[in-house]
Amino acid sequence: MKLTLTLFISILFSFHLSGQIAKTQVLQINAKPSTTGTTLEWNARSFTGRYLIYKRNNLSTNDWGNAIATVPSNNNSYTDNNLTPGKAAEYRVVQVNGSNQTQSFGYIYAGNQYQESIIKKGIILMIDSTFITSLKTEVERLTEDLELEDWLVYTSYAGRNETPVEVKAKIKQITDNNAEISTLFLLGHIAVPYSGDFSASSSFPPPDGHVEGVGNHTGAWAADAYYGDLDGTWTDLFVERETGNQNRNHNVVGDGKFDQSRIPSDLELEVGRVDLFDMPIFTKSETELLRSYLDRNHIWRTQKRTARQRAVIDNNFGGFNLASTGYHNFSTFFDLDSIADGDYFTNLENGSHLWSYGCGAGSYTRANGIGTTTDFRDKSPDNVFTILAGSFFGDWDVRNNFLRAPLGNNALASFWGGIPKWYIHTMGLGKHIGFGTRVSANNKTFYFNGAFNNSYNLIHIALMGDPTLKNAHLPQVKSLSANSANNQVQLNWTSAKGNFDGYAVYRVNPDNGNYVRITEKPVSDTFYTDESNWFTNDYVYTVRAIRLETTGSGSYVNIGGGVEQNVNHVNNIDHFEINQNLAYPSPNNTGVFKLRNSNIKETKVYDLQGRTISHLFTNHTIKLDNIAKGTYILKLTYQNGQTAVQKVQIM
Repeated sequence: MKLTLTLFISILFSFHLSGQIAKTQVLQINAKPSTTGTTLEWNARSFTGRYLIYKRNNLSTNDWGNAIATVPSNNNSYTDNNLTPGKAAEYRVVQVNGSNQTQSFGYIYAGNQYQESIIKKGIILMIDSTFITSLKTEVERLTEDLELEDWLVYTSYAGRNETPVEVKAKIKQITDNNAEISTLFLLGHIAVPYSGDFSASSSFPPPDGHVEGVGNHTGAWAADAYYGDLDGTWTDLFVERETGNQNRNHNVVGDGKFDQSRIPSDLELEVGRVDLFDMPIFTKSETELLRSYLDRNHIWRTQKRTARQRAVIDNNFGGFNLASTGYHNFSTFFDLDSIADGDYFTNLENGSHLWSYGCGAGSYTRANGIGTTTDFRDKSPDNVFTILAGSFFGDWDVRNNFLRAPLGNNALASFWGGIPKWYIHTMGLGKHIGFGTRVSANNKTFYFNGAFNNSYNLIHIALMGDPTLKNAHLPQVKSLSANSANNQVQLNWTSAKGNFDGYAVYRVNPDNGNYVRITEKPVSDTFYTDESNWFTNDYVYTVRAIRLETTGSGSYVNIGGGVEQNVNHVNNIDHFEINQNLAYPSPNNTGVFKLRNSNIKETKVYDLQGRTISHLFTNHTIKLDNIAKGTYILKLTYQNGQTAVQKVQIM
């Protein structure tokens, strides 16, 4: 039965295609890497005009600059010969007609065997104190999982009687003393901030368009953005708005609800919340629902659960472009033939899907054409991440809320995507969902924002779920030993169980704390001897399962979680000096070294951090092409098995 409450949206497009459906306003882009570059491909169009290609090499630089290429309308691909193995970049493709009017946009963060550096990130795990005892085991397991994945976990607790201001003070106290913190995970029914003056008579209509007389979803909405904004000004001094149908949305001076409708300043923190309070339609208690979520979280991030690499989109707003959030992001995760249009629950009950999208006219507990909160209780949708959109339920702090309902069954994350558009496409290259959450909340005009009721950058944008989750996690290496002897470090570890290519060994540079991968190829054994640690010092090693992932965004090296091990390593650097006549001339400025001995079986070249350096060995000559100036280590193995090393220098 159709709902009487429908999504009421004033579409404020600045270009002429406002009547077209979501699919036509999105360029669904895939990336195809090769040894010589990377090709972007998108769904072909029949039109008169051209495509403009923009590129940025750094995700932190918010400037597309000038177009790097123009592609004629009869072509739907572009090859970047500069995006070779080891590189990644973000692209914007814009379709314009003959009059230079914008037709559609596409965005992709493309990689070619890209491997992101291991960096320690800080996360605040803010836990509802109700569950200190009842979920102690599950929280300890979550903490271990996060730490193995290089999160520095700062645990704090908040009581249910604490106000948002009091909770934020705890957050600020931690972030002020720990600059590496980028993420906040709210677990349980921690105080829900409210903010905004959404009304037909203010500068901001409600994001879903239900102004006075048309649903009355006016006043203040739930606003977890408050917790992510560490330096913005939030006030409770001006708004007097009591037109909303629900008292919780009423906003008057001094009531603890904030005035701001738009986020005052860019969010510093990626915020995600798992809150299953007041969901009595589920037969489980709140504690049991949270325990089930944390169990499923652990199973997913240790690769004990897998999902088919595909998505379904159930778009019940053919005249609006809400579903473009699904079409755009999913094309960067999967090949286009792995993205199906169809009924939401029918598809999710007939086989696993990594992602899903559903939108339809809504109430707090349902979306027309999709289903109800009860469906998430009674049906078995096999789905990890979902995006939902429709009226009312995006303001999620209500009983049996439809947006939170997927977390009560199989899903691990859910968000109200399309009002405004969300940009989580970086997950196609291994980023966690919180990264895209913050990008989406902070977006104003850098990405096309969807133009729905000025809903971009508003306080309602929120993630239901763990912000650290990724599209693909690998098994963890949880036990590692390290022993220094005879100028080498011997490593041994327990095997990880799951699907991966092998192991990568990393050493932490004691001078700057950077992780250096010292194995060029995946290691299939559970032991490794580091022969390239040249200096006496205290070192940290870690071993990780790795896998080359191929997605709609190209390819990247996925890195699993791993334990770290300290070792006091002793190596006498003087042993380099006795072999200074192995290769000559050194130093030189060409990178070409002659070998004095012709009885050579194998040559290896390392930098001073122990990384393998590619080189050419031919005619008793070692060639290091296109390499930076500096000192390198040459290791020779003779036919009789003996070895020798020498320092060589390129000026």
